[in-house]
Formats: sequence, C-alpha cells, structure tokens
Amino acid sequence: MSSLSRELVFLILQFLDEEKFKETVHKLEQESGFFFNMKYFEDQVQAGEWEEVERYLSGFTKVEDNRYSMKIFFEIRKQKYLEALDRQDRPKAVDILVKDLRVFASFNEDLFKEITQLLTLDNFRQNEQLSKYGDTKSARNIMLVELKKLIEANPLFRDKLALPAFKASRLRTLINQSLNWQHQLCKNPRPNPDIKTLFIDHTCASSNGTRVPPPTNSPLNGPVPRPGVFSPLGGHGPFQPVVSPPPSAIAGWMSSNNPSMPHGVAPPPPPPGLVQPPSSIAFLKHPRTPTGGPGMDYQTADSEHLMKRLRAGQPDEVSFSGSNHQPNIYSPDDLPKFVVRNLSQGSNVMSMDFHPQQQTILLGWTLVSL
Repeated sequence: MSSLSRELVFLILQFLDEEKFKETVHKLEQESGFFFNMKYFEDQVQAGEWEEVERYLSGFTKVEDNRYSMKIFFEIRKQKYLEALDRQDRPKAVDILVKDLRVFASFNEDLFKEITQLLTLDNFRQNEQLSKYGDTKSARNIMLVELKKLIEANPLFRDKLALPAFKASRLRTLINQSLNWQHQLCKNPRPNPDIKTLFIDHTCASSNGTRVPPPTNSPLNGPVPRPGVFSPLGGHGPFQPVVSPPPSAIAGWMSSNNPSMPHGVAPPPPPPGLVQPPSSIAFLKHPRTPTGGPGMDYQTADSEHLMKRLRAGQPDEVSFSGSNHQPNIYSPDDLPKFVVRNLSQGSNVMSMDFHPQQQTILLGWTLVSL
C-alpha cells in the first residue's frame, strides 16, 4: 500500500474515533495492521475476552512469526487455561490444552507435559512455580506487564504503537477544502451554496440543468467576480427579460451549418411603418419576392451578414414588438444598408430607444459562451 493510502487509513481511523464508532475503529485497526491500540488490548485482556484478544493480535502477528510473538500467545493461552482450572471447569481446561496449547509442544515438549500435569491437581497452586498465583484480576494485571514488554520488543510492532501527529478532524478539513475548490470551478457560483451530497462533484447548476441566475437583484450591477484566482465570467449585458419566440421560429437557426461569425453587426431599426410578422425569421433565411413586387436578389452584403450572425448560435432571447400590424408593404430597398454600431464581445451595456407611436420591430440576440 502506498504512503498516501496508508495515511488515508489513519484519517479514517481518526474520523471513526471522533464519531464514536468504537467497534469499527478497532476492526479497521486489526484489518489494516497499521496501528496497534495498546489501551484497547489491555481492556480486552483485563475483561477476559480471550477470543477478541487473539483476533485483534492476529492482525499484527502470528504464533510462528518470531519468539516474541510465540511468547505472547503462550502467556495468553496459559492464563486462559489456569482460569478454567481455577473455576474447576476441567472440560474447558482440556479443550484449551488440546486446541490452544498443543501447538507449543513442538517447541518445548517438557513445558507442555508440565502444563498437562496440572489437570491431576485439585489446586494448580500446589505446583511450586504457581504457588504465588493470586486471584484472577491480579494475575491478569501481572501478565499484562509482561505482554507489553514483549509487544514493545517485537519488531513486528515497530512504528505501530502510536498514531502519526496531525490535527483533529483532518478528514473533514480536507473534504471542506475539496468542496471549496469545486465551488470555485462553478460557472455561476452562488454566494451561499447548499451542499447536499458528497457522492458527486459539487455544482451550482439547478436540478433541471438550466443556468442559475446571478446572485443579484439588479441587472445593472454587472457580473459578479468569481471567488479565488479565477477571472469573472463575461457579462451578458443588462437585457431585460423578453418573450421568446415559438420553438418553430428558432428551429431554422439551429439547423444551419454555417460557420460561426464572432463580433456580429446589429442592424438599425427599419424605417417607420416597416413591420415584419413572426414569420419574418423564415423570410430572412429563405428570401422570397413579395407579392406584386419585382423579382430581386436579397442576398446583399448586409442581409448575408445578418443571416450569418443569426445562425452563429441559438439566441437566448427574442422579442417581437407589436402583435397586430399591417402586412409588409415595403420593398427590400427599404431595408437599412449601413452599420449603426459595432458591438464587440464584453462591451459595455447599451440601450436603444424607439418612437412610442411609430410601428417598429426589434430583433435582439446575444452569443453566450458557458
């Protein structure tokens, strides 16, 4: 396991301990083998939880690993055997002798025979070496002193008896830093993001995939700077909300394959009385000769430039002024042929006023890069 993966285990151990997942903490300690919790080990020995004591030890060493490990397991199983004899539970003592202590016979057969002879005594304290054996609690405490010395001397426990030094709640701190970084990458960051899940990367986009409105009540305040070192998003201009055209009117622009034309030119308003119905979008794309008028080619420089500008991308907003107007009675010669103003990307906001009485039509659009 890499060094970073090992450190991640320590961070998880710290988190589990802070959240009071006590059993899970010690299970991870045992399964990873990275940290031997001496306090937990002592508590289990003093409580006589022998199965848990050996299970926990098994994550760090086995009986046959070295002489220190062999001595550790022998002392634990011998204490379990003596306690069974002290309770006069000979069947349990025999079971421990056969299953747990027999493995040591191959290393020291004389010692195993001496332990077996304890079964013939009414009180194992009659054995000279065990004459000073007191009660169970004191015997466990004496054994713990010996076990701690063996564990500290065992090379397999080196660098596993103490946790690395790092600040409290380190894992939470790293997650918060990650969320802050993800928030800086949002295209439209909200001032107070609501983090509801860690399963996916954070984004300020709404649930239906639409763009999030900028965090301001007035469109005249301009773009909101992005936090951190990222440059702010380009302003889209303080255009007031207008009614969008029906989907059929926009479909013609979206299907166009013409290349994009950056920095398009917006034509001036037509002469008074020049009104185009909603079908004028199709009229611009597929020019036709008006009824009763002379046949003319509408693909002039200005109209072609306008068509390319419209086809560069789907407009965000389109507004049609006036709902009930007279049919178009003007010829193509009445269309404007000169540029009123060049609008470059990122330019300051501009407004245009129109005559309140004369019928006019305004076609507005923006190219937005998200």
